[in-house]
Amino acid sequence: MKRVGTTVLALGLAFFFGLPLCLLLWQARAPGLSWTGVWLAPESLQALTGTLVTSLGAAAFAFSIAVPMALLIGRTELPLRSGLKALFTLPAALPPFILGMGWVSLANPRAGLLNLVLGAGTFDIYGRLGISFVLGSAGLPLVFLPTLAALSRLDSSLEEAARISGASPLRALLSVSLPLALPAALSGTALCFLFSASAFGVPYLLGVTASPPTPTLTTRIYGEILMGQGGLPRAVVLSLELLVLAGLVLLGSRALAKRGEVRLSSGKGISIRPMPLGRWRVPLATVGAFLALVLVVLPLLAVALTSVQPVWGQLTGLTMKHWGSVLGNPRTIDATLRSLALAATAAGLVTVLGLAIATTRRRSLELSAGAPYAIPGTVLALALLIAFSRDVRFVLFDQVALVLALGNSLWLLLVAYTVKHLAFGARNAADGLAQVDGTLTEAARLSGAGPVRAFFDATLPQLRAPLVAAFLVTFLTCVTELTLSVLLIPTGRDVLGTLLFELQSYADPGSAAVIACAFVLLVLVLQLAQSLLTRRRLS
Repeated sequence: MKRVGTTVLALGLAFFFGLPLCLLLWQARAPGLSWTGVWLAPESLQALTGTLVTSLGAAAFAFSIAVPMALLIGRTELPLRSGLKALFTLPAALPPFILGMGWVSLANPRAGLLNLVLGAGTFDIYGRLGISFVLGSAGLPLVFLPTLAALSRLDSSLEEAARISGASPLRALLSVSLPLALPAALSGTALCFLFSASAFGVPYLLGVTASPPTPTLTTRIYGEILMGQGGLPRAVVLSLELLVLAGLVLLGSRALAKRGEVRLSSGKGISIRPMPLGRWRVPLATVGAFLALVLVVLPLLAVALTSVQPVWGQLTGLTMKHWGSVLGNPRTIDATLRSLALAATAAGLVTVLGLAIATTRRRSLELSAGAPYAIPGTVLALALLIAFSRDVRFVLFDQVALVLALGNSLWLLLVAYTVKHLAFGARNAADGLAQVDGTLTEAARLSGAGPVRAFFDATLPQLRAPLVAAFLVTFLTCVTELTLSVLLIPTGRDVLGTLLFELQSYADPGSAAVIACAFVLLVLVLQLAQSLLTRRRLS
């Protein structure tokens, strides 16, 4: 039975991920289409340069902020550590597009709130520097969390040995703790680069209308698709360039991580004693609080203020008219219900399928489930678009015909959400199974329970926390997902991501800010509920 389940899961991944990727490669073999001609075209080289510059800038910015803050929060007696950790982690639950909206409200050169106060043109968020800054802020948790996790597994006795040898506290921190946590930090930095290179919303928002425009590969691919059928082959070739770039970065990051890899302690018996900061406690806490306020709190407050401005860029006569018009708009209600249903269904599928994959204990299957997440969303969307643009027919025994009609439907978007984020479910379930107390399952079996009953009664309750975490992360990611949605959404339909994109880019920033505020409130409520449930289980 277990072998049958493993085969079904493998065939499903092959059909919904492997096959579309192969068809994408096949589509790039169109007659008369030269890969080098497309890649070396001036506009393509400009887009590649824009992707590399903004992604490197975002990764460097995230590294320069996340690593020092992780060292301070994870290894010192820094005041407000728990609050700072929560703030620096918050962007992981927010779409980068919302942070981009906040910085447009703050640093638009003509009507931004900062420029209204300090003078027009003081800040300009558009262009490569602005894209790097916003994506670096959004990708900060990708570097911060792995570095903090590595530091939490580092025995304080190593630093104490350096202190006994005459090193100062700062030198012990930089010469012992930092090198041991550096592989994790570099791995997170590579993920931040990939996250930035595959982003679409922020580069479109801050690059297309910049002067001069700042194209990237994702915005270039989107432009080619909008040209119609003639632009699709060129979009495919450009997406393969993005795929090659992602592969090179992943290989490079793994090589760097292995080269500097040091096995850290884990489990019971680890001594973690925060390092005293002395007279530097207050100044360093002030710097950390300032960074958290500027990078996370300030853009969210700007979005909230934009939602009550009568006219965008006007600070007087604040009103709630945008809230009333948006919350009572049938289009907004339909998009919200559609997004919630898609996100909840995708999260449920990711959780269940991820658990099924983890229970097979097949490493190859877990790696296959994680592969779609490493691929840029634009590439995955194009692959699914090509594979399922036409109905797929199965004929059984020359008598029964099954038709799979996914093209131009919400079902294709659901498949994309599920395949893209399957890694969340598989990884969380695998980590949870590694910590399960097997004696409970054995006791259930000795009491007469069968394998299935023992799993549901003894094993599954122990997996509640990781599975709930996988569900919530997938749900929050999919509710306002943009890259997949903007390419796969059926004609005449809206989800919150595409509606947010349309309102902010073309129609009404105030109404877009209302939707963004509602989503931020949803994130905060869900995180608070999860925290309360965790505390209740521990008490």
